[in-house]
Amino acid sequence: MNMNHCSVVLGSLLLSLIAVAQEPYFNLDFETATRGQPWSWSGGGASYQIGVDTAVKYSGAESLRIRYISGQFGSSMAQLLPLTALRIHQQRPRPPGKTVRTHHVRFSGYMKTDAITQGNAGLWLRVDGAAGPISLDNAPSGIVNGTTDWQPFTIDRDIDPAAADVIFGAFQFGNGTAWFDNFALAVDGAPYPQPPPPYVGEPTTAQLDWVSKSANPISTPNPGSGFDDLAPVAGMVGDAHIVGLGEGTHGTSEFFRMKHRLLEYLATQMGFTVFAIEANMPEAYAVNNYVLNGAGDPKQLLKGMYFWTWNTQEVLDMILWMRQFNLSGQGRLQFTGFDMQYGAVAAVNVRSFVTRADPAYLPALSQALALAAPVQTNYQRGVSQSAGTIQAAVDAVDAVVEYLTQHRSDYLAGFSAADVDWAIQNARIVRQATYIALGGSAYRDQSMAANIDWIAQQNPGARIVLWAHDYHISRTAGAMGSYLGAAYGNDYLSVGQIFHAGIYNAFNNGILGPNVATTSFPGTVEYVLHFTGMPMFILDVRHASRGDAGSSWLLGETQYRTVGAVAYDGFGFTSQLTKDYDVLIYFDQTSASHLLPF
Repeated sequence: MNMNHCSVVLGSLLLSLIAVAQEPYFNLDFETATRGQPWSWSGGGASYQIGVDTAVKYSGAESLRIRYISGQFGSSMAQLLPLTALRIHQQRPRPPGKTVRTHHVRFSGYMKTDAITQGNAGLWLRVDGAAGPISLDNAPSGIVNGTTDWQPFTIDRDIDPAAADVIFGAFQFGNGTAWFDNFALAVDGAPYPQPPPPYVGEPTTAQLDWVSKSANPISTPNPGSGFDDLAPVAGMVGDAHIVGLGEGTHGTSEFFRMKHRLLEYLATQMGFTVFAIEANMPEAYAVNNYVLNGAGDPKQLLKGMYFWTWNTQEVLDMILWMRQFNLSGQGRLQFTGFDMQYGAVAAVNVRSFVTRADPAYLPALSQALALAAPVQTNYQRGVSQSAGTIQAAVDAVDAVVEYLTQHRSDYLAGFSAADVDWAIQNARIVRQATYIALGGSAYRDQSMAANIDWIAQQNPGARIVLWAHDYHISRTAGAMGSYLGAAYGNDYLSVGQIFHAGIYNAFNNGILGPNVATTSFPGTVEYVLHFTGMPMFILDVRHASRGDAGSSWLLGETQYRTVGAVAYDGFGFTSQLTKDYDVLIYFDQTSASHLLPF
């Protein structure tokens, strides 16, 4: 996960709401809340305090309040209206002369303001197409000044047949405070049907019984502990060739040790031969030289993968085990990587190959690399760059990849296919590390999936273990796992790891170190699992069914924790947990990973 991944941006939060199978619970009156936060609503702004207010409300027991604190203006809460509600079927062939019916949406609600002297607040509804926004409506359309009592506002919008997403919500782009309440939604004049609110109280007996009967207890996360308790894993993995192992934080020892233990099992018992980690590709392949041939110092090679997240005793222990496994004669296990955030080492590799294989192309290559390097560096440092500068670099590295690909057959006359393909792949890494300045985190996940596909192509028929954050291995729209799921179907298995309470390493106010995790609470997956009394287990959530009182809660809206490299609460809403993950590994108590010095 990128160090900036945890920044709250509305666009990325909306991704988790796409492709809902049934009508979601919108919580339009904000009456369902836990810890002062309304269920189902996503978004926010770093300069604002957002939550429910039990003292100021239009109706019911509470309202949504957005209060400006300090800093940059801009806060928004959002919901996504499934297109199934509009019965828009863009893919369905239409008879000649017939047009797709235009559907109508009415979004209404009440708003109250206090001391807004700059900016404004209101309701909003946006229609997005495949290429970007189609329409955006605000209500009121003008500026809200000063202090106002509760007023009704309405947005009426005919939905373009080319719509891909319909998103609605409340915004506060100014100072002061705004309250929102009693929202309503109608499609073609009829109130939008709402399911009952999710159950967010104490776990039921049926829920606890189902988990207790379905879960497979594990005795320890420690590698080298035998495989008796891991025997059910074989049935969960089945014939899948790619297994993604996630982690709910980037700094939890139990998650890392469990991944090592599962790698031992998958390599020795199920014939997996390739390991790939969320680390820069060429730098990770340097570790492979040690794992296969004993070349280099593993500690230094681990440092060379840049991120503190992997520079731990747990990962080092796994690398040392992989070397011993390869020496034992039990098989051949590779260490690879699939990330692409840095292009410097990849650029050196490309230059080295071109120097030997096509020296006449060196001037053009050098010019392209000279354009790309500062774009990559400035992106990593958060330095703003002009679109023209980025585009020039992107075009230049695009040309390099195209040139090398076109001349591949020429290079094969003097070099092995492995050497040629590795050079071209390094050129792609340079391109990806440059493109990310345009596409951001969404492009990064797409690129990581493409790099895993390249690893699979280079190892035909191989079974691959992936190591990454829970978000990346999930099938959440836009995540790496969503691309792998689309490409490989059931040949891809996603395994998330979550926990109830404990300590984890992360940056907090710029300081890297241990942080106390927020203990799980009613309404979270972890809270239900905690009350089973089982300290650690593996649960195949594919067995959950909507008609079963003990497991249907896993298919509805719930919350679960996901923390990256920056410490924060981490709990977010999901209505598709069982789509994002096939299997969950649960730890009741966890500890921080053991960091190695840089």
